[in-house]
Amino acid sequence: MAKTPWSRIREAFDGEWIELIDCAWSGSATHPSAGRVRHHNPNRRELLKMIARAGRLENSVVLFVGPSLPEVLTYSQHSADARSL
Repeated sequence: MAKTPWSRIREAFDGEWIELIDCAWSGSATHPSAGRVRHHNPNRRELLKMIARAGRLENSVVLFVGPSLPEVLTYSQHSADARSL
């Protein structure tokens, strides 16, 4: 099975926890450039249960797919600005 690019993973699993296998990393990036989603769930605890039932795979990674830190900081700043009006 082919690896899915990170941009497509973000689009498909926004707001969910994912277990990625067969990841490709580029340099010192904070997220993989591609991988295969083995499990996903909006609830981290439920995702970990799914992984435990299926058997943990070596070299898998669990990540939350959400906004990047710059997006969060921008949103926080806009919210603070709106409250001060």
